[in-house]
Amino acid sequence: MQVTVEKPQSGLEHKITVVMPSGDLDSKVEKRLNEMRRNVKMDGFRPGKVPMSVVKKRYADQVRQELIGDTVQQSFYEAIKKESLNVAGYPMFDSLDEKDGSIEFTARFDVFPEVELPDFSKLKVEKIVAEVTDKDVDGMINKLREQKMAWKPSKSAAKKAKKDEQVIIDFVGKKDGVEFERGSAENVPLVLGSGQMIPGFEDGIIGMKKGEEKVIEVTFPEDYQSEELKGQTVTFDITVHSIQTKVLPDLDEEFIKSFGIDEGTEEALKAEIRSNMESELARTVDSKNRTAIFDALSEAVKIDLPKAAVEQEASALMQRQAQSFQEQGIKPEDVGLTIDAFMPDAETRVKLGLVLGDIIKENKIEATDADRKAYIEEQASSYEDPQQVIDWYAKNPDAQREIDSLLVEKQVANLISEKAKSKEVKKSFDDVVSQAG
Repeated sequence: MQVTVEKPQSGLEHKITVVMPSGDLDSKVEKRLNEMRRNVKMDGFRPGKVPMSVVKKRYADQVRQELIGDTVQQSFYEAIKKESLNVAGYPMFDSLDEKDGSIEFTARFDVFPEVELPDFSKLKVEKIVAEVTDKDVDGMINKLREQKMAWKPSKSAAKKAKKDEQVIIDFVGKKDGVEFERGSAENVPLVLGSGQMIPGFEDGIIGMKKGEEKVIEVTFPEDYQSEELKGQTVTFDITVHSIQTKVLPDLDEEFIKSFGIDEGTEEALKAEIRSNMESELARTVDSKNRTAIFDALSEAVKIDLPKAAVEQEASALMQRQAQSFQEQGIKPEDVGLTIDAFMPDAETRVKLGLVLGDIIKENKIEATDADRKAYIEEQASSYEDPQQVIDWYAKNPDAQREIDSLLVEKQVANLISEKAKSKEVKKSFDDVVSQAG
């Protein structure tokens, strides 16, 4: 086999030409046709009794092309192995010719670039530092109370509706004095300031009293779904039947036990909430700090990226998004997904993958069985039956590999963090967790 490689002066695309003897291709074709003949069904012949001449006439060209394709594929990978080329993605075959007892083909392909790792000590990274405070815990308790809050109607006739209060209203929408379709409703609960209605509608109700009637004027947004109403100024006849305020449940034993805290005490509730918040904060801070390190690392490395690898990654990201849409009952074709939208993320992922791969290889980083076991036990500890979670991981190699990847990433991040110039930035629990969301 003769192999000629054309390397580019710049970029990653290589071209390879391979010439090899066709050898016993004829005998392979004959053998394949004989195997087919045993199962070929054809009118006028019993199974396995179709004449070989008939089988050849119908299938010989197809079989020959299939065998040439197999031979070319095998020879290509033998050739790049011989030339020590690290191919990225799939090759593009430009030509294929069989003549004079030989097969010749040419193919183009990208190779993975050589990565020159930066000096980690020159990297500048912001490191988030955060803790759960008593105020954070009290805030979370208030959120839990709001989840179980009730609306209490006001008995005062002088009570004026305010933002964040709920009103029960009737409304009738009119355009040029005439009611428009689907513009009226009765006994509608509406939280003022929720943004449930078009701009200006809820603001117009603020200050109204129980039993009051009022006409408000609003303008529909230009992008409103109704062609008849978009951008149009209309009026609504508003009648307020009730003004309701939030009533939060007492922080009593019944409320606390509803969250599975058998002690039923405020101290036990706070301890449980603090523990959960600290776990969530630790995970989020670790993830964000690791991302910051990898962003700085990626920014410091300048390399050409193999187009084929980027396109394959973008395609995988698009397919994942399409699957997510389908699970939500959304047709991907209705959203208009295109691979171009995923190219920037794909480039980032491919680049970081190449850089991390070199760091892992150079530093011989790997996830040990003990590391994996400790991680799984820690994750399982937050479940009612930890052993069930541990057993699930034991039966799922893919899930274990995901854990190994995470553990290796953490080791790489720690390695860089120890050498990089880190600047601590203090943040609150809400800042860290809300940004993560």
